Amino acid sequence: MIREVVTREEVATWTRIRNLVEPGEPAVLDDVLRTIEREPKRRLFIASLGGEPAGCAFAAPSESMPGCAAVIPRVLPAARRRGLGEALLRACSDHARMLESDALSSHVRSDDPDGFAFAERFGFVEVDRQLELVRALRQSDAPSDPPPGIEIVPLRSGDAESVRPVAVEAAADMPLPGPVTARVVDDWIEGLLGATAAFVAVVDGEVIGFASLTANDARPGVLEHGLTAVARSQRRRGIATALKRRLVVWAAGNGYRELVTWTQEGNAAMKAVNSRVGFCPGVEAITMRGPLLPASGCLRRQAL
Repeated sequence: MIREVVTREEVATWTRIRNLVEPGEPAVLDDVLRTIEREPKRRLFIASLGGEPAGCAFAAPSESMPGCAAVIPRVLPAARRRGLGEALLRACSDHARMLESDALSSHVRSDDPDGFAFAERFGFVEVDRQLELVRALRQSDAPSDPPPGIEIVPLRSGDAESVRPVAVEAAADMPLPGPVTARVVDDWIEGLLGATAAFVAVVDGEVIGFASLTANDARPGVLEHGLTAVARSQRRRGIATALKRRLVVWAAGNGYRELVTWTQEGNAAMKAVNSRVGFCPGVEAITMRGPLLPASGCLRRQAL
């Protein structure tokens, strides 16, 4: 049975199932609730087997692939090969059709061959890869001096709009399957303001770069390294490296043990920066695009 998530209790069940399937990237209930509130077109689904929740999925407009709905169906290992994954994918496809999307996008980890085979079975093909990078922290980590004339300082609330031009340039230059929307840029800025630690690079009073770290309550001791961006006119001067090293020192000095970040497969410049800072390759997240499935008729049209 597939049902749409409605109550807070159901959201908690959805989050629990998702974390059982993906323990390496746990979600926090409050974060899931905030995402639902912020994205009214997002829908969550739970699949039950024998009356017990055994799978989950979400469907929402894709922010990086126009015309697509982002979908992520997940099923507990013990309940697989029973049709739950397909049923969840059909529910997501039904909602995508309500959103007037003409295709689906999803992500599969490179260490999940079953997930990749499932996606291929329904016509999904690879369109992009992002590489996970991990950096263990040590008390001996030391910062590097920024280039002459550049100052690296903590982000202040008043700097929010001053980082926007840098974020807009970064969005335009990212090697992604589709354009980065203005909504994503807004989310980057909001994330900077709510980050556990955020620094900006400044020259003559102008913000020309930024980087941040965000804690995940479900992964104590680990910080996720968010977007690092530098103005086009200031690139290839070592500013991104200096920003990242400042974050490494801050995290190590505040008792964290590990940093995790992601970068696009085609972003050679940022991969080189991460390597210089000491990040090591982990798994890859494979972005896949696929067709809508035939309508299942199991979902009622809802006001969006």
